[in-house]
Amino acid sequence: MTPAPRLLGAVLAGGEGRRFGGPKAEARLGGISLAERAVALLRTVLDDVVVVTSHDLSAPPAPVVPDRVRGLGPLGGLDAALRYARDRGYEGVLLVGCDLPLLTTALLEEVASGLAGHRAVAPGRRGGGVEPLCAAYRVELSEAVEGRLAQDDRSLHALFRDVGGHMLPGAVEAGDDPFLNVNTVDELERAEAALSGGGDR
Repeated sequence: MTPAPRLLGAVLAGGEGRRFGGPKAEARLGGISLAERAVALLRTVLDDVVVVTSHDLSAPPAPVVPDRVRGLGPLGGLDAALRYARDRGYEGVLLVGCDLPLLTTALLEEVASGLAGHRAVAPGRRGGGVEPLCAAYRVELSEAVEGRLAQDDRSLHALFRDVGGHMLPGAVEAGDDPFLNVNTVDELERAEAALSGGGDR
């Protein structure tokens, strides 16, 4: 059996939050910021976690890794995270968007262990496709990421296809709605209601 690679946890917290009315990383949910929540969750799986952002956070919950170039979206954040991880001897990155507050430890453990034998892995979503903002990527993909950054389509989905990413089918049924993406205040309220409804995360 292939051993699980040594991973760095990376929270993407650089979004502009246009639909939200401003950057989301410091929006509070359950008494803590979305960035703090994501860092705490990743630390249940990995020892070393960073926050990738070019925004000035008032109280960063982990060491901050800035984007190499601002404004390139999540792919630019992954670029920064992979380079940081590679330079420090990690084999890959477990990437989490700070605006996915309903992810669970069990789901992240499945993603982290699933990278063994693959270049990239992500959980499948109900209705098809994968969730590339809850995924693991090997540092060897840095060149592929840089190549995709030079193209018009800078989506993580496009990168995942490029590198032959592996979907984890067992993750599709994890949780009630683990991939709720907080893009609006209404969605933040939905997340709050889901968390207050019980269940350990």
